[in-house]
Amino acid sequence: MSFPLQEPIPLHRVATALPFIDYLYRKGAPVERELLRARLPVIAMNDPDCFIPSQHYWEFITNIAACTGIRDLGFQVGRQSGANAADPSLAKRLRRLPSLHQALEQFCITVNTEISHVSLWLEPAGSVSHNLYYRTSYDCEHPAYVHFQWYGLIATLNAIRLFTGRQWQPGQIGLATNKAPGKAIRTYLSNTRFHTGQTDCYITLSNRLLGNPPGAEKDSGQTAIRRSKIKLPKDFIGTLKLALRSYLRDGAPSLELAADIAGLSTRTLQRHLAEDDLNYRELLTELRYETTIDYMQNTDNTITDIANLLGYSDPTHFARAFRRMAGVSPREYQRQLHE
Repeated sequence: MSFPLQEPIPLHRVATALPFIDYLYRKGAPVERELLRARLPVIAMNDPDCFIPSQHYWEFITNIAACTGIRDLGFQVGRQSGANAADPSLAKRLRRLPSLHQALEQFCITVNTEISHVSLWLEPAGSVSHNLYYRTSYDCEHPAYVHFQWYGLIATLNAIRLFTGRQWQPGQIGLATNKAPGKAIRTYLSNTRFHTGQTDCYITLSNRLLGNPPGAEKDSGQTAIRRSKIKLPKDFIGTLKLALRSYLRDGAPSLELAADIAGLSTRTLQRHLAEDDLNYRELLTELRYETTIDYMQNTDNTITDIANLLGYSDPTHFARAFRRMAGVSPREYQRQLHE
């Protein structure tokens, strides 16, 4: 029996979550408790290059906003992170571009790459203006939507301000929710008209701004860190592996956790894996091997470090598992890489 192709799993790069995590820690919020409650990998949340399931991340934001009572969480975090919300070094890269138009094109590419199932695009809105549209992973019925709506809009606004100045405000902002912005947002954007109940969120800007060069001010957002070399896969198995990779350092993720990440029952997940001639144990074996090769080729970690990152309590067990897959020991493989 053949099953329909499963859609890729929505994922967030941890780098895009770190502004929320940092802000919440400073507020004294119970971050680790809520990460565990949402079944997110706590240790991996320190690594900006890891990817986490968007469904669980949205659940985390829903729960922690409720328990802390921070109603405008996304807005506050967006203000703090500046133009670096999608990537910690984005503002610096945007400033190297000659015009706002090219910067917005790069901004859209970055956001669409770092967070799957998110869309950001620029299109004309009449003869004298453009709209920069923003669509999130999940629709506005989700309780976390309002936080990600404002996080994305304020991050976009700050990217535009690199070329227009810090005081610039858009004439119009479209909101997909029917909820009017709160007092803090209305004060912050006192010259902006808000339109609720739109198909997608958007920011309107005049065509004459698109040719603006970058301003001289320095961005005050996050400290730049290296960009991830990992690209988001476009298939179900690839995104499942990438999500599970973040859980490896806590030990082998269970079949039940994998099914939860995929939004499937365990039986349905096993059937989808069978369509690719895989069972769950084989999937984990492949994942551990692929992750090992990536660490060996792209980091300076020792064999013991890599064993720990993969959830092995004993490096000897790791070495045996690697030899079964590669035919040589980890040390022999590393030596061959440098010959």
